[in-house]
Amino acid sequence: MPVGNSDRGVGLWAGQIMFGLNSVNDHINWWHEKLPDSNENFEHEGTLTSTILIPNLTIGLTNYINVSFSQIVGYRQMGWDGPETSIHHRDEGSNSSFNNAIGGLFGDFKIMTRYLIINDGSGPGQRLFFGGGFSIPSKNTLTSDPFFLQNKEESKSHRHFSISDGCYKASGEIQYYKKQTRNPVFIGGSFLFEAPIIENKYGYKAPKFYELSLTGFTKDIKTIKASFGVSISLKHTENAYWNSLKAPNSKSTVFSIGVGSLKTFDFASVSLNIIKPFFLNNKSSLIGSESGNIDQELSALQVSLGFRKVFDFVIPWLDPTSNL
Repeated sequence: MPVGNSDRGVGLWAGQIMFGLNSVNDHINWWHEKLPDSNENFEHEGTLTSTILIPNLTIGLTNYINVSFSQIVGYRQMGWDGPETSIHHRDEGSNSSFNNAIGGLFGDFKIMTRYLIINDGSGPGQRLFFGGGFSIPSKNTLTSDPFFLQNKEESKSHRHFSISDGCYKASGEIQYYKKQTRNPVFIGGSFLFEAPIIENKYGYKAPKFYELSLTGFTKDIKTIKASFGVSISLKHTENAYWNSLKAPNSKSTVFSIGVGSLKTFDFASVSLNIIKPFFLNNKSSLIGSESGNIDQELSALQVSLGFRKVFDFVIPWLDPTSNL
């Protein structure tokens, strides 16, 4: 089970059903010096904590085509540790509305169709999948530019984060994984690309996103009665735009390394992973400034839980053997 993605590396036969649940929990400590374009003559610092649940359902339409449905549900909480009141930051959560934000718990809904070029089932062998899909945003998003790029004189209290970016997106992916009898028993990786289709109705256009991830798991270790895994990933986002103007600090590259464990029970498979992200350009869109040249610091830690269950039940009208 690749880190944070319970539906990756698994191909279903026609009529099979798989349920997955990913819990991704992030904690970010951030700081930046006083802003040169602001009346706030003090440093900004705080935390951003996210708890995200992503249930997903995968159905084998045929032996070669699978379709997955997933829904983001979650909460982001800003903790403000600055010495004075700021128009940029405060103690607040993404579940509540604000001047330029619609609050709520639901994020994007995603549909992904995969073509199973090679699928050797649950035993040893190879898995090569090509996928394509799209995301439908929720209404819980920012409703205006938090950087006031068109008119800095209009700056007022605002928010920089939400549970959805409000943009329809198209995505594509490639997965290759191999299961074998010797260590590492499961190894492989995936490449994901995501791009906005159009800007949203508030004038925001999300950045293009790229992710390359590699994962490997050992055989079960007797002392812990579970397997041990290591993962690395590289994520890159291009520039985002507000009203066709480049959003400050939106371009970023993050390298992550993680360790984890996978336990298979009679009823399901469960994974636990601890991931350390490294911000290679050390920039954050949390900064309330159009300047990308101020001193700043970021540190983060992620803990993810994964659950995956392939049901014994087979949808009869999709099962090619049902009439045999």
